[in-house]
Amino acid sequence: MIWLTLLFGCTETKTDSAVPTVTLMEPPAAGQGFQLAMDYTVEPYTEAWKCLVYRLDTDTFSNVNRVEYQQNYGMHHITISTSGMIGGQLEPGLFDCEPLFLELMDDTMMIFGSQGYEEGVIQLPDGVAASVPAGIDIIHELHYVNTTDKPVDLYSRLNAYTIPDAEMTEGIWGGNVRDENINIPPNSEHTEWTRCVMNKDVDVIFLGSHTHKLGKNFTVSLFDGTESGDIFYTNDDWHNPNIVQYETPIHVPAGTGFEYSCTWENPTDEAIQYGLTADDEMCNFTFVHTPYDMNALCEVVETSDGVLWSPN
Repeated sequence: MIWLTLLFGCTETKTDSAVPTVTLMEPPAAGQGFQLAMDYTVEPYTEAWKCLVYRLDTDTFSNVNRVEYQQNYGMHHITISTSGMIGGQLEPGLFDCEPLFLELMDDTMMIFGSQGYEEGVIQLPDGVAASVPAGIDIIHELHYVNTTDKPVDLYSRLNAYTIPDAEMTEGIWGGNVRDENINIPPNSEHTEWTRCVMNKDVDVIFLGSHTHKLGKNFTVSLFDGTESGDIFYTNDDWHNPNIVQYETPIHVPAGTGFEYSCTWENPTDEAIQYGLTADDEMCNFTFVHTPYDMNALCEVVETSDGVLWSPN
């Protein structure tokens, strides 16, 4: 699964339940962009992990330069993904996410992801845009744990703002590296790390992290292929992972890359492993870069436990 880019949408609102009592974003004006939308009600003391499948209602490529998003505070995460670049391959409707992703995992590309904060803005540099094919199948994923005694009306809105073809000078692509061999002993603080190197020269403009509720700290440093440098990214709030934009892109030559680490605190009497639910754990590192190159990968070369994950 790859962070292809950031954005886009359709003008139709998809609704499964009551609209929450907040002021939801209006779609961009005609000709200026699109909106993606999903609503769902999660019952008391339950976990909602739902995927709404629909087709992107566009007929030309969309050059997305800016994204504004809006969601419930405390959202475990939302993602926007696609399966292939030709629409009409997936059945539309509302599905449980786990069996859907297990079926489509090898063919799914993540386009956008967020969690925690109620709203945010992603702004690409002038002339830089994510080119989104027309009419692709969208998988709009929503994951939320309701720990209250009342139903919660969930909402997810993404407004994508586009630029004309003539103004676009560069595209973007992205990478996702993850540790799928997590083993957190009971009643312990535990750290695992991963080192990866780029197979192509890139300039990183966004960087983010993802763990679940046992996550205590996530760090990233540059790796020159032999040694790791000083930590330049830290996140100690698993619920609100930083998605950092760098005004001066981080140039990463081929053969160099990153070391990232996750530290968890497990207060339970059970060992915790990698998994997709809120009771499992993750250690995912994500970045977005120029130039646009679908073959650019950060290839895992070393890990704390010796198990190497491949982004292919």
